[in-house]
Amino acid sequence: MVQKILKKFGSLALICILLFGTVCTGAAGSTEDAKLQFHNGKFKILVLADVQDTNTPQKETTALVNAAIDRAQPDFIVLLGDNTAGWWKGVDKAETQAAIDAVAKPIDERGIPFALVFGNHDHEGLCDEANGMTEEEAKEFILARFRTYKNCLAVEGEELTGVGNYNLPILNSAGDKAVFNLWFMDSNPYAPEEEGGGYGYVHEDQTAWYQRTSDALKAENGGEPLPSLLFQHIIVPEAYEMFNTVKFGTKGAVRGNSSFHDKWFTVNPEYVYEGELNEGPCSPNTNHGQFESWLAQGDIIGAFFGHDHVNDFAGVYKGIHLVACPAATFYSYGNHRGVRTITLDEADLTKFDSELLSFDELTGLKVYNLYKKNHGYIEYKNNFLPAFFGGLAGIAVLTAGGICLKKYLKKRKNK
Repeated sequence: MVQKILKKFGSLALICILLFGTVCTGAAGSTEDAKLQFHNGKFKILVLADVQDTNTPQKETTALVNAAIDRAQPDFIVLLGDNTAGWWKGVDKAETQAAIDAVAKPIDERGIPFALVFGNHDHEGLCDEANGMTEEEAKEFILARFRTYKNCLAVEGEELTGVGNYNLPILNSAGDKAVFNLWFMDSNPYAPEEEGGGYGYVHEDQTAWYQRTSDALKAENGGEPLPSLLFQHIIVPEAYEMFNTVKFGTKGAVRGNSSFHDKWFTVNPEYVYEGELNEGPCSPNTNHGQFESWLAQGDIIGAFFGHDHVNDFAGVYKGIHLVACPAATFYSYGNHRGVRTITLDEADLTKFDSELLSFDELTGLKVYNLYKKNHGYIEYKNNFLPAFFGGLAGIAVLTAGGICLKKYLKKRKNK
């Protein structure tokens, strides 16, 4: 009931937040206990992107998530989409709920508020013939399970394209005023075929909601834009503006994806100040003006994206930080796992600090196997061909060694 009221009267809910300093978004449990607030002038966020595992998660995934939470000691955690694998064979509702529990339980048990956005895989297994859900129904089912945890602040939001378009203010240390804001957007899984297909994007009605809500926050903030960060799964096409277009074969170059698939890129240090570009970002095929809306509103100082598992670059384009977060999954492709932290300082809310923490650094462990035999999925996909040809070379060496040994033994026998 609360959630339906929120959808219909989203602006009233926003006013409630601003006037009373509580997160009245209908999240499960005590909203008073779960409100976001600076403590001693600091607020720390841990971003877990593409956890993307099943109801029997990889031990490496579990180790990474737990170590990251223990190391970062965050005030808040963001799950950046593809929070479960979604598509594993034969998945049903109970298995989906178990996979969600594996992610949410270690967060909730520590009493840490958390929120989430959807990726392009979360819902897929529930949309097959056996389960018969629509995309929206599947997302609502998933969100409902997350919301059974008392520290989950995610909500469906208003009646818009996608599920889970909402914002969460952060109160000052005194707890009497919202001084910062966090946006959560459903970037939607895939574009319709009539639009040329490709990966999803934030639709025009979602952007219009963002602009309305941003204006309301600005009015409550004395006419000044309320400084904000934004979280969504699929990156905006403007990320490619931070790269150099280079010739095929250039050292360190990666091939673009989506509408940039015919070009090769390296990072441009004039924009990118941290991290690496290890694959072409899978942005939408068409630019729908989301980034331009951020520029017009003037509130977003940084946007964080998952989806591209092995990218961890951070750069600034037209004054807005565009930041890629590496994957935490060991159930899907990638040879680079880790997390990001974000630290806000109440003394200067026009900037933030961010730190990359790798799996090796967090756990002290190294993963040597190239395959996850218990699920039959290729591990370290980028290394598959080298491993394959390396395997052939190994077979050749063993074969040659066997032949030599056979000849040696025959020679001794004939002596």
